[in-house]
Amino acid sequence: MIKALAEVTGNGDGYLTVRCQQKTSCGSCASKSSCGTGIVSNALPGKVLDIRVPSAKSVTVGSLIEIGLEEQTVLRSAMLVYILPLMFAIAGAVLGQFLSTLLSVGEGIVILLSALAGIAGVAVARHFSHKLEQDTRTTPTLLRVLGGAVGSAAVINAATDDSD
Repeated sequence: MIKALAEVTGNGDGYLTVRCQQKTSCGSCASKSSCGTGIVSNALPGKVLDIRVPSAKSVTVGSLIEIGLEEQTVLRSAMLVYILPLMFAIAGAVLGQFLSTLLSVGEGIVILLSALAGIAGVAVARHFSHKLEQDTRTTPTLLRVLGGAVGSAAVINAATDDSD
């Protein structure tokens, strides 16, 4: 399970609205000090996410909580977002190559069909990602309430350093 610290910004209707900072993988890489991407990720502030987490508990606004997300959910999302459009583009290129050979036309048809199929793959992935978003099994869960209100700098520092 992937865990992160978050601050409660609202509650009601069986949900908590929480704010947490998105982590990059650069924080745990051994070569982050000599990598251009690592240097840039350290220089720029991380993206702050507002997430709805189902909860039967009533947690006060400003409390620090720990949320978790199953690894399988992350893998399923990555496959959907990255692999599906790529497979569509490859299928479009194969079809384009077949038509190019059959009709004796140039490689433009290969490029065109690959691009169109890739765009179709993105549309299909977007459709399924919206369905995946609605599935309650793919939402983060409240693992534990850690304490009362803290400053915003503490939440950001805790989210980047202590959530491994």
